[in-house]
Amino acid sequence: MMMPDALAIGTLVASSPLGWWLAGLVLASLVGPASLWGLRALRRHGGPLLHKALPTLTPIDARWVLLAGMAAAACAMVLAGSVMAELAESGSERGANDWGAVDDAIAAGLRLQAPAEVLRLFATLTHLGDTAVLTTLTAVVGAALWWHGQRLLATGWLAALAGNGALTRILKSIFERARPEHLHHGVAQADGYSFPSGHSSASMVAYTLLAYLATRLLPARWHMPCAVLAGMLVFTTGWSRMVLQVHYASDVLAGWLLGGTWMVCTVLVIESVARWRQAAPAATPARS
Repeated sequence: MMMPDALAIGTLVASSPLGWWLAGLVLASLVGPASLWGLRALRRHGGPLLHKALPTLTPIDARWVLLAGMAAAACAMVLAGSVMAELAESGSERGANDWGAVDDAIAAGLRLQAPAEVLRLFATLTHLGDTAVLTTLTAVVGAALWWHGQRLLATGWLAALAGNGALTRILKSIFERARPEHLHHGVAQADGYSFPSGHSSASMVAYTLLAYLATRLLPARWHMPCAVLAGMLVFTTGWSRMVLQVHYASDVLAGWLLGGTWMVCTVLVIESVARWRQAAPAATPARS
């Protein structure tokens, strides 16, 4: 039986999806400074910490160690995803626990209350996380970085997006969660499994990594606007998936967590390899 609190949450969210979206954009702008601080902290401390932990590695050895670390992180994320999936599901019957009840309440409330014009708006905004859009973005940014001699950044960018896509597909095939009932509104279509949200995880990786690249390549005056814009794009993409009822709320949250964790791992690898590259010439003995 659905808990009253879950029903209240579902009703509250469904009562004004547009208003909650605007509130989320305001929140994203307010947390922009914290996001920028986090990106700068990753750059300043992430690479040096790993370099100090393994100071004698050559750049080639370091790459293998870090790739192994990325693989271990991927396995850890699969395990974490399984925990989240268990929290949101109750055996084969949804709605028998708090997470499942909230998911169902929000989806049911939106199904009954979301206006057609709001659905059409979010059906347009959701393209921010479409495979075609992000694949094009990935190719263009990767080519531009490579063309301008930023080979490490280009490799990290391409590996991050490809790795996130593979992780999302693996998790979907493991958990096989059915999507909410949404097809009656005819505005958005989605196939495949629901958990986690691929749009949410991919947009998190793509747009936050773009903000990271901005801190590496653009003047400081652009850093804050890029961080704020990234947060807005990530929130908009995930929120649109829930409003369109092609994903449960927990699918979106899991997608954000997956993408955010993968992005942090990617930045740590990039910064660490860059630090080992800088240290390698100094560690190489001069020839007489």
